[in-house]
Amino acid sequence: MSLTTPAARRDLSFHLHPSTNLRTVQTEGPLVITRGEGVYVYDDEGRRYLEGMAGLWCASLGFSERRLADAAYKQMCELPFYHAFAGKVPAISTELAERLVKMAPPGMGRVLFANSGSEANDTAIKLAWYITTHSAGRRRKRSSRASARITASRSPAGASRVSRSRTPTSTCRSHASFTPIARTTTDLPSNEKARRRSPLAWSTTSSS
Repeated sequence: MSLTTPAARRDLSFHLHPSTNLRTVQTEGPLVITRGEGVYVYDDEGRRYLEGMAGLWCASLGFSERRLADAAYKQMCELPFYHAFAGKVPAISTELAERLVKMAPPGMGRVLFANSGSEANDTAIKLAWYITTHSAGRRRKRSSRASARITASRSPAGASRVSRSRTPTSTCRSHASFTPIARTTTDLPSNEKARRRSPLAWSTTSSS
């Protein structure tokens, strides 16, 4: 961490960090990462670090892998971005969706792409609300007073307020600053064997 490098000074002057103790950054400075190689990253003063979190789980195949860079360059030259709204779809997305469905467990027949864990969880909640609202041919209004959430202990959920609301109260540090949306919480054990042995031994807490 540094307070004196050019990138650190720019960070302190112009950048706001998410999920960060901002007072600590102001006093100790940020850790500025300039490049990566395999499982390592390097800061702006040349120090090397073993990146155990894979860049927040987004570089699990390693940093600066030439094969991945070449594939990305080829796709950027052909079609850098397109969306799947309103019935449109990039051709490459259909290929990936087919491959993922073939790899997935039986019963999973569709893929909905998202950019992050937060977006994936938020989308799952929206789909559940949509089905509930329109099921049985009649509209059901969702009542915030009756809202509840079921979570898995020690499970990551993302960084948005809706996603963090799905993280167990006992393990999510952000609940101290951001009150969960749901009033009632049911936390399932994280251990699969324990869950099977005692399916009713869940802890229920209230955020009201």
